[in-house]
Amino acid sequence: MYKTAREVYIDVLTELVKEEAPTFYMEDYNYYFNKAISEYMKLRYELFELTQQFTDDLRFWKESYPAGTAMETALDDVHAGDDPLDKPYRHLIGCTLTATTTRPVIGCDQLANTSKSYKVTRMSTSIKNGLLNNVYLEPKFYRPYFDITNNKIRIDVGLSLPSWVEISNIVIEYLRHPVKVDLLEEEVAADIDESQVLEFTSDVGDEIVKILIRLLLERGSDPRLEPHVGINQTINDPVAKGAQQK
Repeated sequence: MYKTAREVYIDVLTELVKEEAPTFYMEDYNYYFNKAISEYMKLRYELFELTQQFTDDLRFWKESYPAGTAMETALDDVHAGDDPLDKPYRHLIGCTLTATTTRPVIGCDQLANTSKSYKVTRMSTSIKNGLLNNVYLEPKFYRPYFDITNNKIRIDVGLSLPSWVEISNIVIEYLRHPVKVDLLEEEVAADIDESQVLEFTSDVGDEIVKILIRLLLERGSDPRLEPHVGINQTINDPVAKGAQQK
């Protein structure tokens, strides 16, 4: 884990040279801290799985939801843990479908009396158009698609399944919402640090703190923001860097 919420608060005041006289209320600080975490996740999600580093940086918020055999699942039902009120779904990463067969299927290399998992492909507009009158791309249990409409994830495996094929499991991988940071003034002033322990490591926390400082500086239109290279360059984007070199 990175550190506690109070430690980050002290680090931010140190960076802003305002240790003795912070110029923002605790409610404002918590707001911008949670906003910084959200912005960090958005930046990383755009590059998710581009490199192992980007994938690792989001591992704290990655979850899987066993949908069982449900071919349609409401996003409000996708949650981590046993609490039905905990519904932290944020971004869909992907789906996998497991099928069990009792006899060979034409066009499929799955052996009889075996179970096999298949990646479920996102049903984009271009794919929908390509499926028209194309028997080689139409949905099958071994070529499944998913689509999100009306706040629901729907798995498409074709109009009907052969009687000797059974969908035995569907797993949805997603990014959950981060745990909300809620630091109290009493926790800042306490002799012993008993504030919230943050859920991410130090390298991720350092990037989030940079975004947080930028947001706080922008809030006060601080003239130091523009020349502050360390704050303006939060994440190295290899895609953008490659485009600039061209």
